[in-house]
Amino acid sequence: MSSILSSKDHPTLVIGALQLVELLLTKVPEEYRPAFRREGVFHEIEALASRSLTTSKSKDKGGDKDKDSTDVPTPPEPMLPPPMSIHVAAMASMPGFKKLSTLSLDPEDAVSLRARVIRLKFLTGKDNADGDNVFTTLRRLVDRISELSASEKDASSALRELANLFASPHTSVSSFELLQSGVIDGLLHFATDKERGSKSFVMADHEIKI
Repeated sequence: MSSILSSKDHPTLVIGALQLVELLLTKVPEEYRPAFRREGVFHEIEALASRSLTTSKSKDKGGDKDKDSTDVPTPPEPMLPPPMSIHVAAMASMPGFKKLSTLSLDPEDAVSLRARVIRLKFLTGKDNADGDNVFTTLRRLVDRISELSASEKDASSALRELANLFASPHTSVSSFELLQSGVIDGLLHFATDKERGSKSFVMADHEIKI
């Protein structure tokens, strides 16, 4: 679902996906709210809702567009590839598809407005305060690993806790959580930071002398 919402070329697919998200959150929110959060669906909806509307921009540049249209020939409309044509044809039967195609509103603006409605209904208020424990844990561990002043014992404890999180059969980490939490970048920086390694060596040597 998040990959569809991040699509930039086919707003009709995105508006259909947003309608499906709204329907599922209305009917069974206890099942789909945590899933949508963990898979990055809410993240994409926030991104869509935060976009500026293009209608006002087109009004400001209307005079320039009229002048340019007389000089530049109109390019032919690109043909949809066969797989996407099938999806578009299937979506034509969905509620709102024909309405979207007949409105004078820019399709991108329609997507942004629909995302804002979903954000207002489902992503605001205390119902959205139930954070994802896995994502929160990952962020906390990344902060502990990235702390330059942390002792070798604290860093080892954080790494061990991170390894147990991935190895446990009772927990799972989605690709969205893995990317957005910064675990990969945090581990790479921890493994390649020469200053940290020399600092740990000095600290260990100092403790031995004491």
